[in-house]
Amino acid sequence: MSTRGALGSFGLAAVALAALLTGCGGSDEHSGHSSQTSQSIAALPQQNSSASAVQSSVAADPEVTIGEVPGYQAAARALRPFIRNLLAGDMDQLVRKCWTIEPQNARNMYADRDGILAAVAQPGVDGQFAAIWTGPALTVSAKRSEIGSGYACPRVAANGTVNTFNEADARYTVQRYLSRWVGKPVDVNDIEGKYPLVCPGSVLSNNPGRLTGTTGFGEFSTQPTGISDVDVTVPVTNSSGVTQPMLFKTAIGPEGYCINDLS
Repeated sequence: MSTRGALGSFGLAAVALAALLTGCGGSDEHSGHSSQTSQSIAALPQQNSSASAVQSSVAADPEVTIGEVPGYQAAARALRPFIRNLLAGDMDQLVRKCWTIEPQNARNMYADRDGILAAVAQPGVDGQFAAIWTGPALTVSAKRSEIGSGYACPRVAANGTVNTFNEADARYTVQRYLSRWVGKPVDVNDIEGKYPLVCPGSVLSNNPGRLTGTTGFGEFSTQPTGISDVDVTVPVTNSSGVTQPMLFKTAIGPEGYCINDLS
């Protein structure tokens, strides 16, 4: 679609949130989001726009346009196939394509089709971590990893929303991570190199093979800790058939929730 030192502190989390909001799926035409997917729940360099940049739009449908992001042509181009699928009205298909987003969150965010279309019709802005389109009521933001995939599944929030992430996002981050280890990723493209789920500098970053031998996992429980961090607990089974609870500490980074520590 797509982390997203350790980012568990309030200060860094707040910076990442502000940058995403203010600095700021499977298909044949999408190299990063395949159609295989989802269970329940390439970074491009930032380019500056010039004062003389011409504001234009990309046609997604005879009656719909997508505002260009000055200096970042890939943004509107990657959003186009998502908008086409949004217009088709098949929410199940859209959720399958947008497997980087927790399914119920995707359904909730993509429910207001008219609000999304009104937002993306506006000229976009190239932010620190995402391209952003702001309409009368909603803000639509597409992360650089999503744009880099060629099929940008955006996050959508009411204008002025400070935190677009919730406990379901944190839980889904851990689910995706464990699914990789048991050989059943939510999508064949869901690998760390493309869609980072480990926080830079974290215990897993320094010991990436710590969960080697994991064969299964059970139900998740979540507990907020502080302003944005979330603890996710889940029983994990190893190759010896031993199951024990593991605590994954998640924090918000440039790509959303990432795993900062585990015990």
